[in-house]
Amino acid sequence: MLVEAHGPAEAEAAWLRFTTPATWPVWAPQIRDVESSDAELRTGTTGRVHGPAGLAVGFTVTALDPERRSWSWTVGRGPATVHMDHHVLPAAGGGSRAFLRVPGASAPVLQPYRVPATLALRGLVRDRSGLGAAEEPVEVFDFAFARSYALAGRAFGITPRTTTVEVGPEWLYVRYGPWRLVTPRSNVASAEVTGGFSWVKTAGPPHLSFSDRGVSMTTNGERALCLRFHEPVPAIDPTATISHPGATLSVADPEGLAQALGLGGA
Repeated sequence: MLVEAHGPAEAEAAWLRFTTPATWPVWAPQIRDVESSDAELRTGTTGRVHGPAGLAVGFTVTALDPERRSWSWTVGRGPATVHMDHHVLPAAGGGSRAFLRVPGASAPVLQPYRVPATLALRGLVRDRSGLGAAEEPVEVFDFAFARSYALAGRAFGITPRTTTVEVGPEWLYVRYGPWRLVTPRSNVASAEVTGGFSWVKTAGPPHLSFSDRGVSMTTNGERALCLRFHEPVPAIDPTATISHPGATLSVADPEGLAQALGLGGA
């Protein structure tokens, strides 16, 4: 399960609020109070989150990377333990994107949590107090739409306004209608310009390759950039059960995207 929110808060300001437990009740309406062993999260921080109706759950921070603005924790105990990953990315044009990912078998069970999680992340990135900080470089690449692909994609919410690829200092972000792909830039192993796609096999929603489980997000049949990942990345499946060793993105400038990812030899 992947939950996203986009707002005007600068990435560093959102990150500081995300990793300061005392601020959680301010921007997350489902949190009433927090007990934490550390004022600022670090790997190994433990505590309890108090929610509505007296509900309280323990947590342990299992990983934290301030450079990527990424942290993970386990919530609950025993068979009810859930693992969650959190990321904050700078957004094109300023502001930030915040993400919650629930991988594995817990994702289908926690689908009802999507609504309160979305509200919380929106609160996190809504505060404009961080504006004025130096804007972080984010390169934007548009998808190139052929007319026949545009007609097929419209029924799935795939239009020029709802598709983009953003390359920031640490992350690759892909929006393809209601689908998302988010992965660290360091996870991109290689890139190759490709093309000559069958309309039947690539038009419309993302397509899953049954031969290698790669995902295609293609808006034309002529040219695209095929990325290979060191570690597979979820995208096509909202429960994150399926992950992909590669992704094909039909951006208008595939060579430019490869160069932005540090793979200019594509």
